[in-house]
Amino acid sequence: MVISLRTIAFSLLIGCSASTSATTIAMFTDGPTGRAAENMTNIVTGGDLTPGDGADSWFAIDSLTFNAMTTASLLAAYDTIIFPWYVPTAVNADWGSVLLPYLNGGGSVLWEDPRNIADLFSSGISLNSGNVYGGVGEGDISLVAPFGDDSASGYYHIHYSITSASPDWDVWSTDVNGGTHGVYREFANEGRMVLGVSDNLYHPNFDIAEQSDHRSLTLNELNWLNTGDVSGVVVSPVSSVPEPATFAIFSLGLLGLLRSRRQKR
Repeated sequence: MVISLRTIAFSLLIGCSASTSATTIAMFTDGPTGRAAENMTNIVTGGDLTPGDGADSWFAIDSLTFNAMTTASLLAAYDTIIFPWYVPTAVNADWGSVLLPYLNGGGSVLWEDPRNIADLFSSGISLNSGNVYGGVGEGDISLVAPFGDDSASGYYHIHYSITSASPDWDVWSTDVNGGTHGVYREFANEGRMVLGVSDNLYHPNFDIAEQSDHRSLTLNELNWLNTGDVSGVVVSPVSSVPEPATFAIFSLGLLGLLRSRRQKR
């Protein structure tokens, strides 16, 4: 049987391409939940989180259950953990012993929680608590890559402020007053964290135009946490050019095949 070089090349490229699986999310619900559960269900069932890659899902978790789980059990159960603003102070979300091992193990964290910000003090971020309420309208929030600049530009509530961050953290959003609104960071094994100071899951009604901006923002946050990319706002197209190492292996394979065919002739 004769196999064409084009067929071999196509098979090698397909074999080298990465696929994204469905994501499993845990979100704290032991506390007043507002619209958070409804909004998470809206996002997960909308099919936009990891489209075409299976059924995404989210599960309620409480501080007692979370505190009893090890890093290994958290990683085995959940791809992403969400800390909304109402998380009880009983939760053990210590940066060095809990969050950082989970992130370095490949887990991802979406943090909007002002009640436990002391747990983040050793992360290279400085934060102050306090409420600053933003109005309804365009231009209140300014987003930067990788989250684009036109998702969630309106309604917001700021429950605490980020006063400074180490170079390990990148700023993805500023508020209307020019203050840091959100930061993000990548860790080992594709672990990722997004820290935003507004409660994008608790207050908004996604059926209202101005407040539905929060759906786009949360969706982009979760997409980046799970895949390293965003949806809704295209920032940089995925390159179809093979990585150097992949291309080198591919080239060596083709050279070997050509030499073999010449020897047979």
